Amino acid sequence: MKPELNLAPHYALDGHQPFKDRHATMPWRSAMPINPDKREQTWQKLITSTTAARKRLVYLHIPFCATHCTFCGFYQNRDDADQSHHYTDMLLREIEAEADSQLHQSAPIHAVYFGGGTPSALSAYDLSRIITTLRRRLPLAPDCEITIEGRVLNFDDQRIDACLDAGANRFSIGIQSFNSRIRKKMARTSTGEEARIFMEKLCRRDNAAVVCDLLFGLPEQDAKLWGEDLEIARDIGLDGVDLYALNLIPNTPLGKAVENGRTTIPSPAERRDLYLQGCDFMDKEGWHCISNSHWARTTRERNLYNLLIKQGADCLAFGSGAGGSVDGYSWMGERSLEAYYNAIDAGKKPLMMMMQTTDPQYQWRHQLQAGIETARVTLDKFTPHAQQLAPLLQQWYQAGLTLDASSCLRLTNEGRFWASNILQSLQELITELNLPQPTAEQII
Repeated sequence: MKPELNLAPHYALDGHQPFKDRHATMPWRSAMPINPDKREQTWQKLITSTTAARKRLVYLHIPFCATHCTFCGFYQNRDDADQSHHYTDMLLREIEAEADSQLHQSAPIHAVYFGGGTPSALSAYDLSRIITTLRRRLPLAPDCEITIEGRVLNFDDQRIDACLDAGANRFSIGIQSFNSRIRKKMARTSTGEEARIFMEKLCRRDNAAVVCDLLFGLPEQDAKLWGEDLEIARDIGLDGVDLYALNLIPNTPLGKAVENGRTTIPSPAERRDLYLQGCDFMDKEGWHCISNSHWARTTRERNLYNLLIKQGADCLAFGSGAGGSVDGYSWMGERSLEAYYNAIDAGKKPLMMMMQTTDPQYQWRHQLQAGIETARVTLDKFTPHAQQLAPLLQQWYQAGLTLDASSCLRLTNEGRFWASNILQSLQELITELNLPQPTAEQII
């Protein structure tokens, strides 16, 4: 019996834009929390068991920032040199405690990502010893991508040299905008000119991949200012660039300002137009689009961590607030530094939360997400009933989201902008299509 689908909620809207607003992909889907008193037991079982061979990543969270950017929902702790040094000591203890486990030694690690927070807020010495410890204690692949996120503020030559000498080979700098007025509204302390000069100097070193993040949809940002950011990014020697849409987070300073009417941001249609402007610009300049938000100028830039995480690679996570996932389990480290330190002192994994998927076939969600991220998905691989989606696929094609109406979904640039909406719709519909259908006797 073929399932009956209600496609109406997933149809694109008539009019100027296909959807009402752009959705963000939510974490922890199809997962149930593990009771706090079972977390440590579950963790010990996980790190001593033999898991399926999948691509392996490492994520390290550095939870310190000199300032709280108005749009950011990841701020945890104000930067303090003594606190950062102590945190590095505890982070190294966490790594050393797990490094010899079956889990951590069972597969090569293809990418390491230092996120935050602001990893470049750590001292040169602390950055060096973390990278050195990872290379010494974990099975990093010979071509492992080691990315350090950073900001213009305080990322001096000594810190950069320490990262390079220890083995880092990629820098990702959160510029967001080169416009000084917009940067000031975001609580950035350096001017646009200072940011440009910093990036040019970093690129001129020519001994690691250098990428920067740019945000579109910021307050007071229009096509002219966005075009100026794109031109600067083109000219400073980057290996790659991320063009990210602003996701307005309610409890951030910017989210509160928009809610209270103290500032406004571009509408979904305006954000869509800025994204399409960026796509056209990069295409005309000959940059290669390797995911919905990322363009590479040189062969040095692979964006490996971000691509593999979307494919469902296992991610070993270390640090306060770090999120990881292995073999259907997901977790987050304690966000409170006190709780994080106490757990390390007690010889335990500092787990604030731990989840287990309720879908035994959960990897299909990652495969679908990976396909959407690179703008091509063959839907017949995910369900034998893909023909049931034909009316929706035809409507998406007519709305300009896909290149044709076939079950081999190929997104246009318009479709790439609405990729999260399309992914969410397909996840829900494929789940419904693949559910066991009741027999005639059961229906009666």
